[in-house]
Amino acid sequence: MCDYSLESFARRDAKSGDQLRTNKIGGYGSIGLVAPDAPKTAVCLRAGTRLIVSGVPTLLQKAWGVREVAIATFEQRDATSLMGLWGRDGRYRDGVRFDDADHRFVLFQEFPVGIEVSVEMIPGVSQGTIQDKTQPELISA
Repeated sequence: MCDYSLESFARRDAKSGDQLRTNKIGGYGSIGLVAPDAPKTAVCLRAGTRLIVSGVPTLLQKAWGVREVAIATFEQRDATSLMGLWGRDGRYRDGVRFDDADHRFVLFQEFPVGIEVSVEMIPGVSQGTIQDKTQPELISA
């Protein structure tokens, strides 16, 4: 899932093991996740996806109650519940809930550009070898 603000841009679903970073996407200044080799394509996460967030600046570590590297879970808030929060107009809903401190929820819009995010586990997706569906299956006789 991606923020409403990213729906008109190229996007793809995250894969377990993806190494991503925060970046401004499009002309509106919306912060989203991108792969380093495709900086114009938003990478969408499934609710409950486990992440490792790296390179959190010192000031944000203090504000968010986390360390430079933190474990987090992706969440998507209902847009109506965000009306008025953080001075946003409700169009932003993607963020993470950090495992540290008070389990604070932070919108991706509060992240600076360049924070590294590693996708560790996606709910409902096997963490073993995932068969490439573009290759024909071999059937033994």
